Amino acid sequence: MAIDRIRIDVLEEADVDKTLDLRLREFLCRIFPNWESVFRTRRAWHDAPPVYTALARDPSGNIAGHVAVVERTITTNWNFRYLVASVQGVSVAESYRKTGLSTRLLDVALEEARRRRYPFAILFCREPLVHFYERNGWKLPDDSMIMWRDRELPIHMQSNCPMYRELGEERFPEGPIDVHNPL
Repeated sequence: MAIDRIRIDVLEEADVDKTLDLRLREFLCRIFPNWESVFRTRRAWHDAPPVYTALARDPSGNIAGHVAVVERTITTNWNFRYLVASVQGVSVAESYRKTGLSTRLLDVALEEARRRRYPFAILFCREPLVHFYERNGWKLPDDSMIMWRDRELPIHMQSNCPMYRELGEERFPEGPIDVHNPL
């Protein structure tokens, strides 16, 4: 399908009413069947609701794609802290795959992150998707990036490839990175 008629909106979490939330959760259950138990009740992993969502809809209003952005804090060995845009739920309906819609959604989500002055974006993906993200400007860190729950317990991630994007002039920190809900 051609994507020239697809509309992409950036929605604040407050703009997502109960009906749209249900439609989004149903969409995510279809795209991520292994995570149906999560998406039946909420649209985010690890208890962090999106700050905003880039949502693609076709002319009939059907969901064509989705990217959610959650705020996270990353810390470094030197205890530097950065509030970052954590990208999750990158998904496109099967009929729109291989059309460039994922790239367009990511571009919209990252442009909004720049507008909000996040210095970096991060995401966790599965290894087969690394090349897709690299083609879109994402990089693998030189060191570890671990997500933590309650600052004491690491979260077991099914996706094993953390990636980042610099959104401005600042360089991504070197060394191990810890990822938390905003501190």
